[in-house]
Amino acid sequence: MYSFDQREKQHGRIEYRRISVLATTYTEVAFPGVKQIALLHREREVVKTGKKTIEDTYLITDINFTELAAEGFAKLKREYWGIENKLHYRKDFTFGEDRSTIRALDGPRNMSTLRNFAIGLLTVLGIGNVKRCVENLQHDPLALLRSPNQAAYRQAA
Repeated sequence: MYSFDQREKQHGRIEYRRISVLATTYTEVAFPGVKQIALLHREREVVKTGKKTIEDTYLITDINFTELAAEGFAKLKREYWGIENKLHYRKDFTFGEDRSTIRALDGPRNMSTLRNFAIGLLTVLGIGNVKRCVENLQHDPLALLRSPNQAAYRQAA
């Protein structure tokens, strides 16, 4: 077992993270393809209020321990959350996802999927400002259908 510790103070929080990783090569883990198991322990304190939280998360991967050490595992996990946070920010900023009143059955999941699709599609089409494009399309929803080329798509933004 090997581990990596990290302490940061930013965004008004003090955060301590320790990731302990176990290579499953010589263990009896009955999960096909798993090469490593990790325990990510996080302690956070909000500086202003003094509120503390402690969280343990278990992770698995099919990446061999010779290719991904504990420090790399921690970095991979942080990068994943960076991507998640950016996507959430874009969905909320563009579509007001946090203000959505859709709550029944699969409605929230379906709308989230549609929002992800719309952001992905507009990004692939080269739209730099997705929010502005969506706002313009609210006034003229057929603009994309009338556009014969990608240059016109970008003008909607």
